[in-house]
Amino acid sequence: MRVTEKHLRDEVFNRCIEFLDVTLHFILYIEQIYSKDLFEKRLKYNQIVYECQDVDVQNYISEFLNQIKVLFRKQLVDQIAFVMTTTREEDILRRYLIELHPILEHSSNTIHTNGSTLLAELDSNFSACLIELMRQTPISPPSLSTENEIDENDVHWKLQMRLCHHGNNKFEIDDTFYEQFKLTTNSQLSLKQLKSTHGHRLHVQLMCQENKTER
Repeated sequence: MRVTEKHLRDEVFNRCIEFLDVTLHFILYIEQIYSKDLFEKRLKYNQIVYECQDVDVQNYISEFLNQIKVLFRKQLVDQIAFVMTTTREEDILRRYLIELHPILEHSSNTIHTNGSTLLAELDSNFSACLIELMRQTPISPPSLSTENEIDENDVHWKLQMRLCHHGNNKFEIDDTFYEQFKLTTNSQLSLKQLKSTHGHRLHVQLMCQENKTER
């Protein structure tokens, strides 16, 4: 498949956003935050994945990804986080970090004769990350004192993002949206790399942070 660099760049970005959508739904399934009855089985990247059918969940993820599309294309967002907390948002139990670095050629006149091979490599990278996610054990609810005891239904989740500078680009983002979804730092979290995979068009890192305090 012959494809121009301009079209290939667009396809890389589109597939990255699709991968984020698939991965966020898959994390929900793996972590068992909702009943498995709410999930529908799908085949993606030659792997069985699951998509949450709850309308509110779908809308939340879709609106978040739609908001970051332009920023991602400008390479102003390089990390997406899926954060699990207790009823208190500052009490982070586990946080998945998905880091995407598209590798782009600036010349829009370049014609690739192996476009299909390059795109297939993207799917291979995505598949490798999903396989690693399958090995994750769902997090257990924290052990608290009797008067503050919570159960699995009290585990909450939200999405975050990390903005980054790239060249001379300026940040163009709604302040309210940024304050709601900005990636917060937390010194009480230990970082573990789950998967790192590199290709001609994309570098992907999948990481996991957990509360250092024993539960």
